[in-house]
Amino acid sequence: MLLLGAFVAVVCVSITGLALYRGGYIPFLFSSNLTATAMAARNASCQALIDRTIQASDSFCNNISSNTACYGNNTLRADLVPHSSQRFSERGDTIAVDELRRLSASPLNLDNNEWGIAVFKVIANLPRSLPGETVTMVVFGNATLDNQGGGGHGLESFYFSSELGQIVCEKIPFDGLMITSPTGSGIRFAVNGAELTLMGNASIKAVKNGEMEVSVYQGSARIVSNGQEQYFGAGQKTSVQLGGANGTQAISAPSAPEAITGEELTMACTMTGDYCSPADIDPVTEAEAQGQIQNAITSTPTAITTPTITRTASPTEPPTYTLVVLPSATLSRTPTLTPSATKPKTLTPKPVSTRTSTPTITRTRTPTSTPSFTLTPSLTPTLTPTAGPPTEPICKNVSLGALTNPNPNELAMDITNSSGSAITINRFYATWVKTPTSQKIDKLFLNGVEVWNKSDPDSPSDIPAEGTFVGLVNPAILDATPVTLLIQFSDPLQPIGYEVHIVFDLGCQVIGVQ
Repeated sequence: MLLLGAFVAVVCVSITGLALYRGGYIPFLFSSNLTATAMAARNASCQALIDRTIQASDSFCNNISSNTACYGNNTLRADLVPHSSQRFSERGDTIAVDELRRLSASPLNLDNNEWGIAVFKVIANLPRSLPGETVTMVVFGNATLDNQGGGGHGLESFYFSSELGQIVCEKIPFDGLMITSPTGSGIRFAVNGAELTLMGNASIKAVKNGEMEVSVYQGSARIVSNGQEQYFGAGQKTSVQLGGANGTQAISAPSAPEAITGEELTMACTMTGDYCSPADIDPVTEAEAQGQIQNAITSTPTAITTPTITRTASPTEPPTYTLVVLPSATLSRTPTLTPSATKPKTLTPKPVSTRTSTPTITRTRTPTSTPSFTLTPSLTPTLTPTAGPPTEPICKNVSLGALTNPNPNELAMDITNSSGSAITINRFYATWVKTPTSQKIDKLFLNGVEVWNKSDPDSPSDIPAEGTFVGLVNPAILDATPVTLLIQFSDPLQPIGYEVHIVFDLGCQVIGVQ
């Protein structure tokens, strides 16, 4: 009997450990099978994919209107209301929240270069919120959202779950939902049958028939489940048990607040560029949270201006990679390797109380068409379809300066080679806003010397797949000798919407975004 009992105990522990691992609570059990070199390569590939994904989401989803969902990055699967005429199948597509019934995002997959991201802008509905203020919700990774709202009510009630799956990258310790609110306002909605009131920034992860955890990084929150309420503030998290027919119904009272862990800090740092260590969080106690939430519910706004986003381009500073832009602050992201690392310098100004209004720039997206080619006996290289963005890791010994506009139709960037020897450009990949619809890349120059002049009208451009470099020789960059790469377009550029990848013979790449 003792042997049988011991055997049963071992089996139970093993099953529990596997469940926790697959749920993301015990990450990197597989890492012991990888060498340090293999882990470094995996993390570098993850970082490159994360950079591309967040930059793409920023470019396509920053300026969406309220109560709208945006297709931030591939791959998303969406079920729409019957008879909906809207398209929601590729990056940049938007749809009214009321027309969306169910959305599932793909997990981070290095082999397929996938990481599903959807961005929602919903109306801030606390009495203290100003008219027109919006809250941003970002669904990322292997997660599903079932919209229970509709009828013009936006996303006030939904069910959310993070599916079980293997964690691929230390920068993405779990899949979930990020919520960011303008300073001083917030939102109240029902998630998995529990009522959540939030003033500030938080994340949610929820495992079917497991737990739903809500972690607060800035501000205060209140959750009501199973007839009981719990207040908690920045630096704290609380959880409720999930169950029911679909495994996503809140079935317990909220737990007492506890300190958020390194896992939550890592995710927040990856997604926002902030909250990278406990020192980056201004703690809010349970009592303080209760006072702030009650004050927000009972108070009324003191201004009637509608806040919008002010974006100021800088020709001298490096670009700020932003996943979401709030009416009161822009969250910039700077990768960090460990939750305990010192908070990276953020180039974005701190939130201020002054709310300004600025015209919104509307970008018209034109579907990319594949040109047809007639084969003739000439020396013109045969164009081949674009294979997708480069997947090489980010270069450690090559840096790319800020993207600037020396002329209205030009995009320039400085490249500095610190590798110790000359390097060459193997591949140039770029995407751009097709506004006007005739916009195209005409030429490339390296330190004023023309290196490509095939005139590509279709975004993305992929060189040499779409026309080799001039003279059939890849451009060289000497060691410790900065050079300027200039992209000449046919028409004046828009303020944002440009992404450039430059791959070198070192087997790595640099990425620039404007």
